[in-house]
Amino acid sequence: MDLSNYTDVFITEEKECLRGISDGLLVLEKKKDEETLNELMRLSHTIKGGSSMMGYTKLAFLAHVMEDVFDYARHGLLEITSETIDELFSAVDAMQKSLDSVKKKGTEMDLTSVSKTIKEITGVRTVGTGKSRRTKKGMPKHAKKSPEKKSKKKVLKESKEAKDSLSKLSEEIIQYSYIKVPVKRLDAMVDLVEGLLIDKMRLENLPDQGPELKKNIAHLSRQISDIQYEIMQARLVPISQVFDYFPRMVRDLAREKKKKINLTILGGAMELDRTVLDKLALPLIHLIRNAVDHGIDKKGTIKIIAMRERNNTTVAVENDGRSIDLEKVKESALKRGIISEKKLSTFSDEQVMNLIFNPNLSTKEKVTKTSGRGVGMSVVKNFVEQVGGKIVIRSPLNGGGTRVTLELPLTLAIINALLVTVSNETFAVPFTSIERSVLVSSQDIKSLGDQDVAVVDGAEIPLFWTEKVFNLERKHVSSRTDRKNLVIIVNDGGERAGIIVDSLVGGNEIIVKPLAAILRKVGYFSGSTILGDGKTVLIIDVPGLLEDKTKLLRVT
Repeated sequence: MDLSNYTDVFITEEKECLRGISDGLLVLEKKKDEETLNELMRLSHTIKGGSSMMGYTKLAFLAHVMEDVFDYARHGLLEITSETIDELFSAVDAMQKSLDSVKKKGTEMDLTSVSKTIKEITGVRTVGTGKSRRTKKGMPKHAKKSPEKKSKKKVLKESKEAKDSLSKLSEEIIQYSYIKVPVKRLDAMVDLVEGLLIDKMRLENLPDQGPELKKNIAHLSRQISDIQYEIMQARLVPISQVFDYFPRMVRDLAREKKKKINLTILGGAMELDRTVLDKLALPLIHLIRNAVDHGIDKKGTIKIIAMRERNNTTVAVENDGRSIDLEKVKESALKRGIISEKKLSTFSDEQVMNLIFNPNLSTKEKVTKTSGRGVGMSVVKNFVEQVGGKIVIRSPLNGGGTRVTLELPLTLAIINALLVTVSNETFAVPFTSIERSVLVSSQDIKSLGDQDVAVVDGAEIPLFWTEKVFNLERKHVSSRTDRKNLVIIVNDGGERAGIIVDSLVGGNEIIVKPLAAILRKVGYFSGSTILGDGKTVLIIDVPGLLEDKTKLLRVT
């Protein structure tokens, strides 16, 4: 019988079991727990049965010898040490790689040496005062047969039983209440909904609408909103899919650094857009590594917290160790030529703190495998900017330690934005980057060298003359000193600036579409959207704009 149709289901289930084994090993390392051992046996047995059914005998055999280890420990015949846990984790890693090989190449890896190492655990590390409870084969006395012979017979038997039950498995798969849907298919559905929205808005703009048409348009609007909501919900997945990998990672880093670190995870059941979640793992890894290397000295706690705040999900990584030394940050920034001493003297503590996002800055004197090159926090900042979120650092935290909070949109597909016009062109500015809009008199605009600044609330902020930045046809600018300029005050990580526009159209919930290839080279735009009248509007990339200081020029 052809089993290839079940490969994806098999790999997904086996990886879930391996994740469960990793979690169980972390518990087992702290204390022997019969319930945990029973669960580890069950998971190993599940992997063994699934692998046998699919014909991956090397995976099945390794799962079987792992099951033996947990069985011996459960009966008090085996002492679980940190070294034992290390070798079992190595086995888990090997099985993960073998499953990846099955997915990519259709064949499993050779796991013979790993299986041999795990088998030896039951013959070497037995509980006792000095006498080793082993048979001539080097195994515990309760092992009546050679484990290899016993295991192979058992694997063959289970393989036959599993194949005989394939018809039952088919029925179970058909009855599953969940199906796997590629994200690109959901993206296509979002595009279709956008088309419906445009059609609805065109209907709303028709003249001479009768009562019946108005009623139908209102009904259509509700239906489209419901479809839109359900599609967005379908894109959400539990954030635990990323969080579940961190206990093992922190454990390994702590052992490597010879530190005692407790990890607390809260909010793993929170949901996040699949596209955002796929990009979240790497930034969190960098934050955790920084907490281990920079924050905690010998002993401490790291917390990873996810929570919902209005239309955002916030993910925070905090530690109770050392806080960020702003003086060291300043010293490193000056030493590496990142900023001039004159400019640095004008910085607030928040602006100094944000220097750690510069890829060339690090306060570590020695580069290690964990940190020291300065690129980690730059990766975090780039991720947050890509998904249209915010990053907030609080240090010291309650007298010591640091918390880095990432404010992330629930979905990348829909954002709230302010529509503005510049030279008869419409642009969208994400509300997450906007502080407020103000009218600034021409007499309140000063020139500092080649740069114009506006005095707002008694402070000077640089100005973007949007027509100039986007190379638009300039309107006639009045030379009157009392002319009022409409300015959008934007903020990114403490960096403030003013974007001069002609008018405000209003706030809109917009569906974000990726830029066409030709527009990606232009810069200063993060995406586009289509309005109800069919007009395409570009979304201004505020962080990218603020980063390019060459555009902060005096208008001519």
